Amino acid sequence: MVRTRGTKAIIAVVCAFTFAVSAAACSSSSSDSGKATASDVGVSETAIKIGVGVSDLDGLRAQGLALAPGLTTGNLAKRVSSYFDDWNAAGGINGRTVEPVIITWDPVKPATQEKMCADATIDNQLFAIIVPSGLNQKTIQCIVDGGVPTFFGDVGTDASFATGNLVTISPSVEKMAAAGTQATVDGGTIPKGATVGILAGNGPEALSGTAASKAILEKAGYKVTAVNVNSLQGDTGVMSTESGAAVNTFKAGGATHVMVLLQFTGSGGFWNALPGTGITTTILDTASSNCTAYGASRVPASAIGSTCITVFGDSVTSKGALRTETAFEKECRDHFDAMSAKTNDFPSKSYPGVPSGDTIKLADGTVLSSDYAPNDCTLTNIVKLGLEGAGKNPTRTSFLAAVRGLGEVPVALASDGKGSLAADKSFVADWVHADVLTAASDTTPKNATGTYNGCPVTKNCWVPASDTWSPIKL
Repeated sequence: MVRTRGTKAIIAVVCAFTFAVSAAACSSSSSDSGKATASDVGVSETAIKIGVGVSDLDGLRAQGLALAPGLTTGNLAKRVSSYFDDWNAAGGINGRTVEPVIITWDPVKPATQEKMCADATIDNQLFAIIVPSGLNQKTIQCIVDGGVPTFFGDVGTDASFATGNLVTISPSVEKMAAAGTQATVDGGTIPKGATVGILAGNGPEALSGTAASKAILEKAGYKVTAVNVNSLQGDTGVMSTESGAAVNTFKAGGATHVMVLLQFTGSGGFWNALPGTGITTTILDTASSNCTAYGASRVPASAIGSTCITVFGDSVTSKGALRTETAFEKECRDHFDAMSAKTNDFPSKSYPGVPSGDTIKLADGTVLSSDYAPNDCTLTNIVKLGLEGAGKNPTRTSFLAAVRGLGEVPVALASDGKGSLAADKSFVADWVHADVLTAASDTTPKNATGTYNGCPVTKNCWVPASDTWSPIKL
């Protein structure tokens, strides 16, 4: 399933030929037979403390965002911590148990995200942290600046990657914005010389993503009108109002196409104001859940037909049939179902394409339950392999060296199932493709291929434009 052979050898070679790896890392890679020690922050003789970062979604519920009852702090946390339970039951990692430390934030209260950084970097003495999705880039930057190895399921920024402490599934905001914009330009759907709008937030990552998209558009001869709404305060109502007003700005500027970098939780106003304008759209996968089943099920109908260039995958093929899962994806699903069954989280086993935390009742009475959590599965597998390769007395340095020495790794529901890590590559995905937002509802009939207008369930979904994936160009 994964190539792990040679990890320690890779570290040994690095130790022999460069000063890029610390003495502690070299020591731990070559002295696994010694006594277990408290070798680094968060490591005792018997345990390793790993943070699990999850969003407390009650704030979004209070602002009127429809969220599934199954999306609770406890359920989100155990999507990661349940793997730790399995490892510990099997004897731990190199003789140590892995202790989860659950850390939360409220997406609509910036102060809680500042506390999140303190919890991760100072208050809990963590060895590393896993954040499957959703945390803003300012807080991610704060955590990696604090020296904590961070495994994040969404995009990072070039600045965060530069610390050497960040590992993600997707490339940086800047790279994804550039890739999506270039693909749109190359597709020839926007007339040459036209005015193109860019809709984004005003956080540092959104501004850098805007700049990357703008540079490609202007190089290709397009005029650009950019609107950056107030996303720093975390108020989805403000973002929605400002994104709706942005439509008038784009119209006044003569824009015929808009690149949307704003997360779906704040772009509702834009989509509601869009019908009748003649403006077409491309969603760039630079914000949490933008091009996932969950995001597709939450955006208004006016987004239907939008294209997204993304590393994340889908449960269907471009021909409108359910996609065959990889062996790793089946393992992820089996784990999720076993975890959920212990506490009866859902009325049935997980089903492909059901948005996270949801249950869906079909016209014939069949109940379909939340799909498994692919980011959580992918990241915990990488962390486990890294811990195993970091030696009996791991340090953060030896751990990150082991992670980046893994080479090929499996990816669930992303990058065509295949990814890789290397000394100069701290994001997992190797492949991108184009998705098209497709309509499905409770009244959409099931077709002969077992899908609903190409969607796996009766919810709007992303359908691949083709079954071809393209390599990520660094």
